Amino acid sequence: MPGTIPDSTFRLEHSFAAKPDLVADQGPDNGILVGAHARGEYEALYVGKQAEAPFKNVWIDCRGAHALYVMGKRRSGKSYTLGALAEGLGASGWIRQGDKRQGVLILDTMNVYLTMPFGLEATYSAQDAAVKEMRKWKLPAEQPSMSLFRPRGTELPPAIPSTEVSLRASDLGADEWCGLFEADPFADPLGHLITELYAKVAEDGYTDSRTGTPVPANPTFVLADLVTALLYDGDLQRYHRDTRESLRRRLESIRRLPVFSDAGLDMRQLVRPGHISVLLLRELDHQLRGVMVALIVKRLMQLRGRSEQHERIHEIHNARARKLADDGDTDGADREMRAAAEASNLAQEGLPRCWLIIDEAHNYIPAQGIIASRRPLKRYVDEGRNLGLSIVVATQQPSGLDPSIQRNADLLVVHSLSHKDDIVAAEGMINTAAPTEVTMGSRQRFEGSRSFEALVRNLPLGYALVSSDRSNRLFPIRVRPRVTVHGGGEY
Repeated sequence: MPGTIPDSTFRLEHSFAAKPDLVADQGPDNGILVGAHARGEYEALYVGKQAEAPFKNVWIDCRGAHALYVMGKRRSGKSYTLGALAEGLGASGWIRQGDKRQGVLILDTMNVYLTMPFGLEATYSAQDAAVKEMRKWKLPAEQPSMSLFRPRGTELPPAIPSTEVSLRASDLGADEWCGLFEADPFADPLGHLITELYAKVAEDGYTDSRTGTPVPANPTFVLADLVTALLYDGDLQRYHRDTRESLRRRLESIRRLPVFSDAGLDMRQLVRPGHISVLLLRELDHQLRGVMVALIVKRLMQLRGRSEQHERIHEIHNARARKLADDGDTDGADREMRAAAEASNLAQEGLPRCWLIIDEAHNYIPAQGIIASRRPLKRYVDEGRNLGLSIVVATQQPSGLDPSIQRNADLLVVHSLSHKDDIVAAEGMINTAAPTEVTMGSRQRFEGSRSFEALVRNLPLGYALVSSDRSNRLFPIRVRPRVTVHGGGEY
């Protein structure tokens, strides 16, 4: 169980005064709780302090599932905020209230979280500014349970332990192959050829034109199977020679990539209760990153969906067992308890509830362009919460996110922005009112319809605006210090 929340009241370096007065749900130790939609004991993580007197602690609910967007320009603190959220989800001390353990998977586009396995106090002296700030906030010096993963064929410094992950050719569906080769499956002849080739090899089978021998479908095909079918299936010869040759060259180039092997992805290795997994993607080509993210998201939803059904059935059997026991039917109660245990065992074969954290999300859910991860992530955002799956996406280009994604956030953390298009996009995503009047420090005062734009342009480093439909207005926070080493270079 988490420890007692310490009293760490102090005045922040930058403070705000806003109207109207903030109305929000009460969190642990009389703090502010955002995102909660169910009553009961708190399941929440500590994110920082309200940057308005009396500087209450701010908590994010993790009982329910959420779509949380973190945005801000470069070096505004958004990657730092993602790290703080991940630490809270994996913590065993007071910064995470509640005892339900969820998995945490960070898809790290730029390898920012390479240093996260190193605790701050275990790395720097007591005189270091970051250590002093951490102690000022009375944060526990703990190291969350975590692992680093790297795609096969990429390297990390020897001092940093990591596990390699790889892909099988058969892990990719038609959509992923089209995304990998930037081919539109509906409008591009290359996309048509890829889709038909995949169906023949993996689902339908085909006839080898050299011998007339039927080749059965093989769902666990290798790359050579795709090349053979492309060359010798008679039906595919109707495609233009240049289109077929273009695909053949692409497939041959893929065969030389070390990320492909016979092992494939093991999602149960990446997602474990109470454990933070970081997948370091920087060294992969942009389209190959998109393929890996697409496969992870699809598998995550598939396996979590399997577990979620058995979890619900487990609760039904437990409830029936209690009712039968109350009615005096001990045999029936025992039967239901055995069924509940069986459902619980089946649920373990899938995946636990999970938070998927994606840095530089505009690379994977862009407003324009073809990438394999776009459709799976849209589905995850639309449907994941029904499975107990949360998502945190960070972007420096909110205007570059797919428009359908922009509408689905229930929590927003907005750091400083400067480009007009991004400010407009962020304002269109907020789900509560902007303050009617804000004073920052003793000099800057913003009011009226332009208050949001003025605020986000002038937010200091490490500060952000929080938007939640459970509060009556936006409010500023100071994100808490990290307890692990931040690899972003600047805060």
